[in-house]
Amino acid sequence: MQSPLLVVDTLSVQFRLKTGQDLQALSDISFNLQAGETLGIVGESGCGKSTLARAILQLVTSTQGEIRWQGKPLNAHDKAGMKIFRRAVQCIFQDPLDALNPRMTVGDILQEPMQALRPELGKAAIRQRADELLQAVGLESGMRNRYPHEFSGGQCQRIGIARALGVEPQMILCDEPVSALDVSIQGQVVKLLADLQRERNLTLLFISHDLSVVRELSHRVLVLYLGRIMEIAAAESLYTNPLHPYTRMLLAAIPLPDPKLERERLAKVKVGAGELPSPLNLPSGCVFHTRCPQAQAVCREQIPALREVDGRQVACHFALQG
Repeated sequence: MQSPLLVVDTLSVQFRLKTGQDLQALSDISFNLQAGETLGIVGESGCGKSTLARAILQLVTSTQGEIRWQGKPLNAHDKAGMKIFRRAVQCIFQDPLDALNPRMTVGDILQEPMQALRPELGKAAIRQRADELLQAVGLESGMRNRYPHEFSGGQCQRIGIARALGVEPQMILCDEPVSALDVSIQGQVVKLLADLQRERNLTLLFISHDLSVVRELSHRVLVLYLGRIMEIAAAESLYTNPLHPYTRMLLAAIPLPDPKLERERLAKVKVGAGELPSPLNLPSGCVFHTRCPQAQAVCREQIPALREVDGRQVACHFALQG
């Protein structure tokens, strides 16, 4: 088996607030990502998904652990090495309109990263590639002279995808790329990403709070809660047989289109109640125990290790129960 493209090893991130308090955003995060794979990262708002993305991009400093790209620690790269990494890893952001410069035409927006990171291509080739990218994401090349405010949210996100593809990255980090879009448009954008991933053998790190969205294109899914990994599993096994109570809670939150079936489902399912605890005052033991329907004394006392259970990794003392 080939070496992983990306390895995150026991990563922790802590922030010191102005109040003098320490906020533990991530704790002991470990996973790897193979070339051509899509890893979905899911969890509620405030669980550390975007912090993990920023740590991988070296936009926040980790307090523990290591991130390796193609076998080499990122903190060992010099300025030239980091420029190569920036070209290899691109981003698609949550709000498509805010992510595009309103004072630039679409053509300039697409050409800017190529001019910065692929100047050897030359102006004519960069301009031609920008037109090709517009067509690749389902837009017309004649749209190059228009401004972002002239497009819908879905079209802006397509432009954002085209921009990310411009420098021919190996990996694209998608941070909630469809959460700001209408449900009907979400499906179109997810399908576009899945098609591009297959056609170009892209590696995707797809962050979302919605398990139903992640299912469409992920090979594996990582479930994050209050900065800790709860479960990592192949997508199909996670959706058909979730082992962690938090994973079951997230799946139970996916609405069914049929009102009758939705009422029956809600009557049967047992999900964790209550609000997400503050990361400034994390629960003892398992961080999910305050909302877990099967919590016992050991859950309040001991942090469960991430262990192999039934072909996936799960951090739960009672993973095969419930």
